[in-house]
Amino acid sequence: MTSEPKDSGSPTGWKPSGIDSFHLLLYRIGQKYRNHLLPYFRILFALSGLISGAVLILDFGFEYPKKYEILVFLTVQIVLFIFVLYEFLGWLFTDGTFREHLRQHRVELILAVIVAVQLIFRDVFVDFFFERDSKEGGERAALLFLAGSQLLFFLNQVIHASRKAGFLQSMKIHPSVVFMQSFTIIIIIGTALLRMPKASLPEIPLIDLLFTAVSATCVTGLATFDITTGLTRTGQVILLGLIQVGGLGLMTLTSFFSFYLAGRASLTQQVFMKELLSEDSVAEAKKIIRSIALMTFSIEAFGAINLFFSIPSTLVPDSGDRLFIAIFTSISAFCNAGFSLFPDSLYNLSLHSSYSIYTVMLLILFGGLGFPVLRDIVSVLRPRRRGVMPRRLEFTSRIVLITTGILLVVGFFGFIILEDDGVLAGLSTEQYWLHSLFYTVTPRTAGFNTIAVSEFGIPLTFFTLLLMWIGASPVSTAGGIKTTTMAVAVIHIFNLLRGKTRIEIFKRSISETTIIRAYSTVLLSLMVIFAGIFAMSIFERKEFLDIAFEVVSAYGTVGLSRGITADLTVPSKITLSLIMLIGRVGVLTFLISIVPAAKEERYRYPSEYVVVG
Repeated sequence: MTSEPKDSGSPTGWKPSGIDSFHLLLYRIGQKYRNHLLPYFRILFALSGLISGAVLILDFGFEYPKKYEILVFLTVQIVLFIFVLYEFLGWLFTDGTFREHLRQHRVELILAVIVAVQLIFRDVFVDFFFERDSKEGGERAALLFLAGSQLLFFLNQVIHASRKAGFLQSMKIHPSVVFMQSFTIIIIIGTALLRMPKASLPEIPLIDLLFTAVSATCVTGLATFDITTGLTRTGQVILLGLIQVGGLGLMTLTSFFSFYLAGRASLTQQVFMKELLSEDSVAEAKKIIRSIALMTFSIEAFGAINLFFSIPSTLVPDSGDRLFIAIFTSISAFCNAGFSLFPDSLYNLSLHSSYSIYTVMLLILFGGLGFPVLRDIVSVLRPRRRGVMPRRLEFTSRIVLITTGILLVVGFFGFIILEDDGVLAGLSTEQYWLHSLFYTVTPRTAGFNTIAVSEFGIPLTFFTLLLMWIGASPVSTAGGIKTTTMAVAVIHIFNLLRGKTRIEIFKRSISETTIIRAYSTVLLSLMVIFAGIFAMSIFERKEFLDIAFEVVSAYGTVGLSRGITADLTVPSKITLSLIMLIGRVGVLTFLISIVPAAKEERYRYPSEYVVVG
């Protein structure tokens, strides 16, 4: 800390000027503020955050008497005043330089300025955007400013919480455990929010809301009721939030706040994200986290804009509804969730706008490729200076792209061959190719449909089971055993048939650990699927193929169904919820989070060969 300037007392001693005296006074006041007032102010700030969240939930989730509106309004004003004052005093009495504090806390200060302007000029905004004398306009203005202020305050609280994320330093927790726990926390909070009176219809059972929260968080798309009628707009916004958080992952979002908004992250948190993303260095993990966030929001914005202008006004007349549907569909497609605000998924939209369906297909493909692959593609395509060697695709990216391409081609021709005389019969040329292309993409964890899956023939249904089981790529928004797992397993089997013991691809050898993980994933996934089918066969009196399709769809976080989801019993809903969670986090991650780690032994027994096969 900078020492306080002193007067030597001699005639030639230093005498502070007017500006220096002001700085000295500010320094002394700042010391007293930091030593005596700041600890209490932090407690008050935290309590204000809790009150802010409670008021936001109360206003948007519950009905309360009109006589309490003024109390709610005054509470919000006090909370926001505390927020602005806390950030301003923190900047004014910083123990460093103003510039350094502004650099480290720029986001919080920007939010504080926005809230301050909003508080001061609220009436001006209301007059400009709304009719003040109109009851409806006044209510809309109140809701707008309440929501805006509360969300800004909540974002500020998240940033402050991210700064305190160093609690992981004192806890030796495996990344798989935290990853699993984060999804569990999201599901519990999501279920509670969906249960609010203003979020869903009261007649919807709690188990159905839990199932929906799991399905959204695990970006699956299976639903036991129609979300267009069973959920209010508030409930649909909550569902959208669950999809976004579930698609990106809570730890990824938290780390993004810590690294890039909060200004810093603890060393333990950086190492944690390095292990979670399977990267070789913390610096690379930070780059990937930034890329994940920027690519996600950029692609989703691109998709939403395209969908807004391509969804016909005859289908959705109100522009506000059309904008929300465009945003919802874009996020749902990129996160491979499969939820749709159209009652018949995308069937009716496919009849009115082929361009919208092609946009959804692109979003599904981008989300299913995986964030490292997308980042790698962007890096390769980026223009380079003359004389600089162009970058080549990473090893994993090449495997992902080749495997994805093979699956798309096989899926496309498989659908045409198996359903040429089935669901494709009698369609126009445009619709024929549209549905063929769409069902090449959607079974690999997206879950949207333009034709009812129950109309598929048995051969195509079995073929779809295979595509759903494989899924998309690692570190993506999709599920399944992943394309890389399938590629490694198939190539290894092919090499064994040729008498080769090593896997060599692109002049590289695949490590033995990777091969073991690939086979473990394949075996464990089949065990989970068989266990799920066995359990549901006990609980349900339905066709075996329908049950198997439902279980594989849940494990692959696909969301396609042959029409039995709404009629399932409570035990079956619980079974599918667990399978969706396992499919989203990965079967190995799930087992690591619940099985105690073995101690490293200092001895080794002699090896023996076992006859297999």
